[in-house]
Amino acid sequence: MADRPVIYLFHGDDEPAIHGEIEKLKARVGGPGTLEMNFTRLDGRVLAFDQLVTACATMPFLAERRLVLLDHPLAYAKDEANREKLLDFLDRVPASTALVLIEHLPLTSPRDRKAGKIHWLELWAKGAGERVYLREKGMPTGQNELPAWIQKRAREYEGEFTGSAAKRLAELSASDAAALDQEIMKLLTYVGGQRPVDVPDVDRLVVVIPETDIFTLVDALGNRDGQAAVTMFHRLLDEQDVQSIFPMIVRQFRLLLLTRELLEAGAIDTDVAKTLGLHPYVARKVFAQARQFNLPVLEAVYHRLLEIDVAGKTGVMEPGLNLDGWMAELTAEGI
Repeated sequence: MADRPVIYLFHGDDEPAIHGEIEKLKARVGGPGTLEMNFTRLDGRVLAFDQLVTACATMPFLAERRLVLLDHPLAYAKDEANREKLLDFLDRVPASTALVLIEHLPLTSPRDRKAGKIHWLELWAKGAGERVYLREKGMPTGQNELPAWIQKRAREYEGEFTGSAAKRLAELSASDAAALDQEIMKLLTYVGGQRPVDVPDVDRLVVVIPETDIFTLVDALGNRDGQAAVTMFHRLLDEQDVQSIFPMIVRQFRLLLLTRELLEAGAIDTDVAKTLGLHPYVARKVFAQARQFNLPVLEAVYHRLLEIDVAGKTGVMEPGLNLDGWMAELTAEGI
């Protein structure tokens, strides 16, 4: 136990990869009965600090270690006082607890990393040595990198994609981890482990939503035209279910977030096309849309979309209604 990390810090937007890491840690605690007595999940957005202290200080019961998971630690550490309080505590977490911190975006943006700036939590983790297990689990930022990611994910599911099939799926699908993961599993189930997934399989099973409609929807949001956004959203719902549309909305705002960071670093639309691996037409549209949002708003929107995704998957709220409400909030608050 002494040789294992005490703090596990995962950050990035590859949600399935982060989920996989958590499942491995859960398996180390023990079976379902043992895990139930030795697992606590907390949320930094509504955290009472004493909850974290108590959860980490409690001794494991019939297990080697307790597992404590803290989502959104940065939401708690918004001000300097809470930041120092959290860092001081992280240095004192006992070895009888494995504390997992999860941030759903990269801690350090590509723009800051290029400028030599490192996020304070990432900097702390790198200075903590073997006590901290730090991993960035991010989606590829360029379309050209997606085929290799798809093939790697397929191998993790004990399946296989041909290179051409992986490239075809990358062209057709949203560069959103959860959506791509669903498509990969669907295709692997279809071939049943009898052969690699090939291009005809992808063309037969993967549904594409026209990007033009998604651009229109995002344009409406950027222009604070809630009625037009909801109208376009329901037009899309007439053709596809919300599980197909939502990943495209997530993808678009992810591209907007990355593009806004490039824009603030002085990039032009051709830089966006090259860096993100987009068709020049798509890059021009995304570049124009990114100018309608500032960076804090895009970061907040992306986090909100992740919350909606979780609420839909856990049955807290029907996804379509949740998106209607989100569009009303976004356009009412202004950009």
